[in-house]
Amino acid sequence: MGLQPNVITFSTLINGFVLHNQVPEAARIFTKMMEAGHCKPDVVTFNTLIKGFCVTGNSSAAIQLLRNMEQRGCEPDIVSYSTIIDCLCKDTLIDEAINLFSEMISRGITPDVVAYNSLIQGVCNIGRWRQATKLLNEMLSKGIFPNVVTFNVFVDTLCKEGMVVDAESVVETMIQRHIEPDIITYNSLMDGYCLRVEMDEAKQVFDLMISKGSLVNVRSCNILINGYCKQKNIDEANKVFQEMTGWELVPNTVTFNTLIDGFYKAGRIQEAERLFSEMHDCGQLPDVQTYSILVDGLCNNQQLSKAVELLREMEGDKLELNVVVYNTIIEGLCKAGKMDSAIDVFSGLSSKHLQPNVRTYNIMILGFCKGGLLSEAEKLFTEMKEKGCSPDGCTYNTIIRGFMNNNGTSRGTGLIQEMLERGFSADASTMDLIVDLLSKDTVDPVLVAWLKDSV
Repeated sequence: MGLQPNVITFSTLINGFVLHNQVPEAARIFTKMMEAGHCKPDVVTFNTLIKGFCVTGNSSAAIQLLRNMEQRGCEPDIVSYSTIIDCLCKDTLIDEAINLFSEMISRGITPDVVAYNSLIQGVCNIGRWRQATKLLNEMLSKGIFPNVVTFNVFVDTLCKEGMVVDAESVVETMIQRHIEPDIITYNSLMDGYCLRVEMDEAKQVFDLMISKGSLVNVRSCNILINGYCKQKNIDEANKVFQEMTGWELVPNTVTFNTLIDGFYKAGRIQEAERLFSEMHDCGQLPDVQTYSILVDGLCNNQQLSKAVELLREMEGDKLELNVVVYNTIIEGLCKAGKMDSAIDVFSGLSSKHLQPNVRTYNIMILGFCKGGLLSEAEKLFTEMKEKGCSPDGCTYNTIIRGFMNNNGTSRGTGLIQEMLERGFSADASTMDLIVDLLSKDTVDPVLVAWLKDSV
């Protein structure tokens, strides 16, 4: 029939590719549309592709498309700007987001609650919650009323800062404004109380959610279970877990991980293992965190051989393990004085395409120091620096104490100087050791000279 596709056809096609996460294909269709020339993209077409770039985190391509839009004589609207502002905020590029927000206003585009919510969330995510309050006041002065999302951002931020009383005041303000708190509001509030280990208050919020009907979800239960586990009240945590079935909620991997960890930390190994088996039976797949918990739990409950056996089993199953799992095993071996086995695991990391991190080196250096193997500790200390892994305060304090405890005061003193130059300081244990050495009848002259220079 010789019919030419129109702008709606192209926009629909581009949107289809964006929805199926095929943004490069959407961009190709857009370019084809531009090159053909007979059909100009409109604001909807541009906004659709901007959304695609933002969904994939490509804010620079989205901004470039915004500029292209202006050059083509198509006026950006609130959606164009809001989408990119939200993307920039999620990438913690807050200053760029604020600049774009100001540009939008200067073009005569009035920001809406969605644009403000993105900015408020962005500044809160980087701890600038006072700036968020300023943005809220600005919103109100322009007659833009906050919605449940706006309030939820403030409740969550205040709770994470430990300011639960202030968060409660925000919830009261919501209710006064006839904005009904939702499951996100209450979960944040409950999490805030759990972070402060105020479990009675957290349970009151949870019970309020239950009384409101369908307000409790798996995350609500996970928050409460985690709170009880941190309080070492494993029986209450287990009670919440058992009641989930009655609320028609299916525990997820996070639920199992939290409770398994709680049982191990309480020394209830059999119950932790039973729960792990139940996890399999429920069809919940263990993740790397699950295996980290299992290995850590076994090591901390003097079940080192079982932990090593589990590690070999996981390796045999070709599971992708991270360095955290290996750190736990190495630490367990070092604590047990099995340095040869620890060295074997440490040396095998590279063959598994894993890089030791500062914690791995710290564990190994401590193991060598406790075993009096100072030359090995110093060799590893040098190696970590050569491999681009910078020692931290823990590394310095560990190796300094290692030398000072093994008649190596001269070398230890030199390392104290290096530590201070790197911006780290002696911790309480190192200071106690220095004071102890100074109180002896014979004091190392190198240590005395260092102290004189430091004063």
